[in-house]
Order: sequence, then structure tokens, then C-alpha cells
Amino acid sequence: MNKKLLVLAVMGAFVAPTAMAQSNLTIGGQMHFSLDSLKGANAAGNELTTKTNVSSNSSNIYFRGTEDLGNGLSAFWQIQTYFSAGGTGNSDPIGALDGVSTGNTYVGVEGKSWGKVLLGKHDSPFKLVSRKVDLFGDRLGDSRNVVEAAWGGAPVFSIGWDLRPANMIAYSTPNFNGFSATVAYVTNLGPGAALNSPNAPSFDAVDTWSANATYENGPIFAGFGYERHNLSKLSANPFDNEADEKAWRLAAGYNFSDFKVVGLYQRESGLCVIGAGPAFCGATDAKRTTWGLGGAYKLGANTIKIQYYKAGDLSNSGLANESDTGANMWALGVDHALSKRTTVYALYARTNNDNAAAYSAFGGGHGDNPGSVAGKDPSGLSMGLIHSF
Repeated sequence: MNKKLLVLAVMGAFVAPTAMAQSNLTIGGQMHFSLDSLKGANAAGNELTTKTNVSSNSSNIYFRGTEDLGNGLSAFWQIQTYFSAGGTGNSDPIGALDGVSTGNTYVGVEGKSWGKVLLGKHDSPFKLVSRKVDLFGDRLGDSRNVVEAAWGGAPVFSIGWDLRPANMIAYSTPNFNGFSATVAYVTNLGPGAALNSPNAPSFDAVDTWSANATYENGPIFAGFGYERHNLSKLSANPFDNEADEKAWRLAAGYNFSDFKVVGLYQRESGLCVIGAGPAFCGATDAKRTTWGLGGAYKLGANTIKIQYYKAGDLSNSGLANESDTGANMWALGVDHALSKRTTVYALYARTNNDNAAAYSAFGGGHGDNPGSVAGKDPSGLSMGLIHSF
């Protein structure tokens, strides 16, 4: 018995100072599971077949803390981890599926008068603009199926536009009556050191700038985002002479009574088109425009939602079938709030692809994405349960 008391006393000597040093600790997260019937690419990748499974979507847990440093300064940190229950969890956009710190994981310092600086992994400022106006985030019909377009949606090679990159340093201004701005620099998009790797497509040499400016006050939201991926720093074949890809977006939303309307417009340039130019990418500077609209109506505990997104055809791509590279996606669903923390939902989403386009309807935080096939129209029905803790 005395030995047990001694062990507890020793453990307490280590734990107590830690608890005292940490002035604030929050544990939270979300359990988000759904039953899905998805019509996506088959095993051979050349047709669409229907499969049913349970998806873990954006289920995650986070540990978050702050410490008052005095003189108006505070330190803050977070470790967020996505997880799955069957191999259908949300994957890190540049990294492995699931695992500790796959979500926003960072440490920083904040001053009330000058803003905050963080180091680590975080959703890009560019991404945060679109997340504010997506009515089907982390579900079927997520706008990222159309606006992100990484390695898909027509024969395009792109890193994608809704990233959660590691190796980030970011600065955010204080909130000035609803106005705020963030600028971030990513030293390298690859998992290793910032070196010019000979093993493409290892993006160790690629750095990135991302920024936003937003206004959010009462029922109004408006935001502008800009991002640049410096792919010209890749020197390994077949990426020689690759142009830097760039994108900007505008987003807006307005709530009035029980109605909500949202919209987004995005323009990309410097895109690499596979097979165009003298090499894999060559010096191609393809462009693309995407836009979307959505609306929601709250009726008691129910919220009825509809969303439509249109990906325009590529331009300046060098492709003979350039006018056949667009797509449109729409989603219709209803949420039912069982409580402030628990929601059940049902929705249907479909993407209609032109003959040379292969956009999905399932990615962007949704745990299962069987993908699509050029010229085919993926669709899905999903019934889910979300509990926040």
C-alpha cells in the first residue's frame, strides 16, 4: 500500500506543475458518420458502379489550449486528428490517411493590439474563404469537388486549392469591426526538407503564398482569397518549365430571417494540362473559371438546402476538345437538429461531366470517394449523423 502511495505522489509531482502552467485546455471534436450509396468509378476505373458503405467523413478530435503571458500577450496551441472506423476517413490533403496531427496542428502567440502569428499546419487562408459559404461541407456535394480540382476535373495536373499545408507561418490581424485579414507562407508543400527533390511529384521544393481579407458582421459575410503555388521551382522531369499556378476567389453570404444565400466565384491560371506542351506539363498556362450559388431555409428544427456549382471549360489549354472540359454539380438535402450538438441529415448529389471532364461528387471531407470517369456522371445518396463534443 505504501508503495502505491509513493508512486501516486511521484506522478503528482510531474502532473501538477503541468496543469498549473496550462491555464486553459479544451478537448472537443466531431463524430460524423453516414450511410452512402455512391455511383462512382469501378475497380477498372472505366465505368460507374453503385456501392454502399458507411463513411467516417470529417470525424476528428482536438486538444486546444491557451496561456496568458501577461502584458496583453497569450500563447495558443492545438493538436487535431482525423480518424476513421473502417478506412473511409478524411485524409490529409498532402499526407497520409488519418493519424495524429492530420488536422490543424500548430502553436502561436497572440497580442490583443497587433494580431497573432502561428507556426505549423493549418487550413490555408484561401481555403477558409470558401468554407464559409459551402452548405454541404464535408458531405456529398461539397464545393471542393469542383473548385479544388487536384489531379482531376479534365486532364489537369494541379496541387489543388483547398489545402491544409504543413510548414506554414501565418499572420492574422485583429478584428476591426468585422474586418480581418490573414497572410500565410508555406516553406515547402512536401513532407521533407525544403530541397529541390529529383523525385517528382515530391513537392519539397515548392513554396506557397496564401492570403485572405474578410468582412463578417451580423448577417453579412464577404471574403476575398488569393493563392500561388510556385511550381516553377520543380526542376525534375517531367515538370521542367512548369508555370506557377495561381487562383483568386470571391465569396459572399447573407442571412435574412430564416433564409440564407451564399455564392462563390473563382478564377485559376497557370494550370498544367496533361499531354499539352513539350513535356508532361510543358509551359502550358491553362485557365479555368468556377462559380456556385446556394440557398437554405430553416423551418423549425429542419433546414432545407440546395447548392449548384459550375466548372467552366478550360481556356488556353492547347487541347483540341477544350470546349468539352466543363461540368456542373448540384446537391439537395435536409438537416434535422435533434439538439444543439446533434444533427441527422439526408441528401442527394450529382455531377454532370462533359465528355473530357472527370469531376467527382464525393470528395472534400467526405470519407469515401470512389472517384469518377471522364464523361460519366457520378451521383450519390447519403444519410448521416453528426455529433459535436
